[in-house]
This record gives sequence, C-alpha cells and structure tokens, in this order.
Amino acid sequence: MGASCETEAAAFNFRGGDLEHPQSGAPYALRAGEGWTYDFGPNFIVKAGELARGRRLAVVEYTTRAGEEPGDHTHETEDEIFYLVKGSLGFRCGGAEFELEDDGFMFLPRGIQHGYTIRSSGEARILLITSPADESATGGWGGLIGNLEAGT
Repeated sequence: MGASCETEAAAFNFRGGDLEHPQSGAPYALRAGEGWTYDFGPNFIVKAGELARGRRLAVVEYTTRAGEEPGDHTHETEDEIFYLVKGSLGFRCGGAEFELEDDGFMFLPRGIQHGYTIRSSGEARILLITSPADESATGGWGGLIGNLEAGT
C-alpha cells in the first residue's frame, strides 16, 4: 500500500497501488475503491483533491448510513454537487426540500445552509464533487462544459 499519515482531523491512507498523492497536473487513474481515504466515521475516498496546483474541483466517493449525516452547515467558498449512486436521501437547502433516489443529482450553491437525511434502510453510496465558486466569474472558464452550453 501507499502513503499513510495522521492528521488532526482524520486518518489518511491510500487504498491501492503505489501512487503518491498527486500535487501536480499529471494524469492518473484509480480503480473502484482506490483513492486517498480519510476516516470521518464514513470513509471519504478522495479521487481528486482540491489542494493540487490549479485544481478547479474535488471528487470524493463515500458510503454512509442513517445516523452518520453531518448537521446542517454552510460552505462559503464552494458549490457542492451530489450524485447519489445508490440509496435514498432527503436534502434541505435554503428552506427548500428535495428527495433523491438511485442515480439522483443535487446541486447545492455556496452560501446557503443545507443538509441531508439518509432515508435508505441500508447504505447510501455518494459521489460528491466540490468546486470553488468565484463570485466574479462570468461565462465559465472556457472549458468543455462551457463550450457545450454555449453551443460551440
């Protein structure tokens, strides 16, 4: 196995191969279950962290159960995108409520208090993507999705 270290917040361990934590723009591939794992109750498997130079998003995979949900909270610097691979969740965001089932999608903009409740009797498997939300950005950053949206 690869690197292992202790931090104040959580234990960190790389699952799979000998890949070091990428801090550059080098490409890499991870198999199912591989990534940089942080134990916060549920294991958060970081597929792409936000600390690498020039990174514009972070991707985390985790499996959780009822009772392991975080309390309602607000992110001031990033948007969150939840892709619910398996399970059932009820989201709260800015006074609105949303229900998600298998393969459901939820966008949570920065600056709005939000939280979720796991409604599944078993595990919920989640892919979480965070992206910095720059208030001054207009028209995207010239990437693939922006080009698709603009029809170019």
